[in-house]
Amino acid sequence: MQNIFTWRRVLITIISIAIVVSAFLIYALAGLTAQNVKYASPPEFVAHYANRFTDNSIKSGADSKEVAPPITLDYAHESELVHDVFFADGSAEQLVQLFVHPDKAQRIRVALAFAELNIKFTHDEASGYADKRTQFYADHAANINSIRNAHFEALIASAKEQTNNHIPYTIAWMPMQGQETVEVLAWSARHHSDWWVRRFSVFFVVRFGGDEALAAELLSSQTHDPDYRVRKEVLSQRFKRIMGN
Repeated sequence: MQNIFTWRRVLITIISIAIVVSAFLIYALAGLTAQNVKYASPPEFVAHYANRFTDNSIKSGADSKEVAPPITLDYAHESELVHDVFFADGSAEQLVQLFVHPDKAQRIRVALAFAELNIKFTHDEASGYADKRTQFYADHAANINSIRNAHFEALIASAKEQTNNHIPYTIAWMPMQGQETVEVLAWSARHHSDWWVRRFSVFFVVRFGGDEALAAELLSSQTHDPDYRVRKEVLSQRFKRIMGN
């Protein structure tokens, strides 16, 4: 008789645990509390940094209120230039000057082009791109902050225009990154329209950001992300933190 009561208690305990786990997984993955992604004002330091070389007399499409094609979809010319710098005889100096161009739209376009080529060729060992990029960063270390800020501007513009890209991948692994990178990616995790941007931003801030408070906030807020793939990443990061990985 005692064995029966013992097994009954064990069974009840197992069922209780299963119910709790199931409830947690439903809460984490089902999206029952999903909230729409809304654009919000980005960190002020991005615009503050850009003001040092922005010419306010230039009517940039990046700030225009008129209906026009998205700037973040119009950078074919810049893509050719970036490609030539790394795979032909293009001028790296000319490329760097575009990152500090007085026209905000130009900075955005060249950053989009750079980020697109970067994610395409980083793991293509046959292209030799990774070594060329490392040398480019080393040769222009004095301009890294400006190059990074242009990418911040492009990421923000794409969130506003609701266009897709892989800019966070380039921002995350750029040399001499700091707290500003973490804060911008935390912002994009919450407010960018592209699910990939939000998922990668969560991944980077939680795993590599070094800001425990910000990571905890993201794991809490992005549990309610409208896209299953983002919620799955959040759950994965929660488990890794529990397991000490």
